[in-house]
Amino acid sequence: MQFQQSQLTRSTQFALRKDGFFVSQRDGRGAVDIAVEIPYEEVLPIKLEYRRTLPGRNLRWVAIGALWGLANIARHLYLDSNQLPEDFWVYVGGALFGLSLFLLYAWQNWWHQAIIHTAHLRVALADHPRDRQALRAFIKQTEDHTKAYLRREYAPINPLGLIEPQLRRLGWLHELAVLTTPEAQALATRLTGRLPGRGFKSMGQKLEALYVN
Repeated sequence: MQFQQSQLTRSTQFALRKDGFFVSQRDGRGAVDIAVEIPYEEVLPIKLEYRRTLPGRNLRWVAIGALWGLANIARHLYLDSNQLPEDFWVYVGGALFGLSLFLLYAWQNWWHQAIIHTAHLRVALADHPRDRQALRAFIKQTEDHTKAYLRREYAPINPLGLIEPQLRRLGWLHELAVLTTPEAQALATRLTGRLPGRGFKSMGQKLEALYVN
């Protein structure tokens, strides 16, 4: 299972491998920015965040600067010959078209981001409408695959082994939502032989929870 996204300035790849979540990101020249395999033990919690980073103030100054530059060019050309060159507006139209393409690319690739968060890593992607469904499906697959791996590797208990480390492990799995509350309580009961709870009081004294085996 994998997900890929390619841009002019960056390409990103995610893949689910046997023992970890692989992340690779390269710049427009193909040089590696990120190449890391995260163990499944360090993936959760994983979430997808959408963020808009439109540079409103900077964009206004760019527009004002472009208009000011265009006005100065037109003024100098007019003062030299008392009329604008015949192809002046052709150049203006070409410049505006190029600027529009740049703004469109920035809008789709830089100013709208889909950010993947894991326990120790943050990776930003372009929020392409065509990729949204596939990206959401991949994040769900990653979460399900990671939980299945952690359940398989860490949920089994051994009543003959040390109890405290196993209880801490069950608490960790429950905190990551790998085990539900009833599942974690049932496993803890099998491990300790006690019903879950805080015990009970009798004659003003707090007693331990009951044993069931």
